[in-house]
This record gives sequence, C-alpha cells and structure tokens, in this order.
Amino acid sequence: MLAILFASVTSFVAVAENGEQLFLENCAECHQADGNGLANIYPALAGSEVVKGSGVDVALVLIIGRGEMPSFSGSISDEDIATIINYVRNAWGNSGDFISAKTINSLQK
Repeated sequence: MLAILFASVTSFVAVAENGEQLFLENCAECHQADGNGLANIYPALAGSEVVKGSGVDVALVLIIGRGEMPSFSGSISDEDIATIINYVRNAWGNSGDFISAKTINSLQK
C-alpha cells in the first residue's frame, strides 16, 4: 500500500514539474512565471476565477484563443495542453479538478 502511495506521489510530482516546464515554455512570457500576468495587458492566472472554474472553459481558451492569446490547437499536443491546464489550475494557490488529454481531444472535434 505504501509503495502504491509513493508511486502516486512520485507520478504527481513528475506531472507537476512537466506542467511547470510546459507553462514556462509556452505561457510565462505573457502570464509571467508566477502566474500574476502583466497588469492591464495579460491577465493573472493566479487566483483567477476563470482558472478556478471549469477546466473545460480553460481548455477552450487554449484551443480557440482569446483576445491576444493565440490558439494552441495543433501547435502542441492534447496531452501537453492538459498538462499545462492541470498545472495552472493547481499552482499559485489555485485548486481545480484535473482534465484529461481525451477531454481536450473531444473539444477539438
């Protein structure tokens, strides 16, 4: 039982680290590494009601784009989009349910 718990925690840490790296590579230029955005230019993700709301709504923003935010559909994988969303929804004091790559894929059809 302890081995299963350790494996789950280890897996969660690896996913979180991968999510952070993907966020830094694809999102931090605008939303900043700390998720606080740039006032009156790019919105903060830390404490954002949108981010803390529905994971599907966050996914649609990444898939479709919004304002100056580009669409990530086709430029990064469904798995990476899900990983970024799961990171953002659980970083900087945010707390949100996880979304799967399968859900991301279904939203793009």
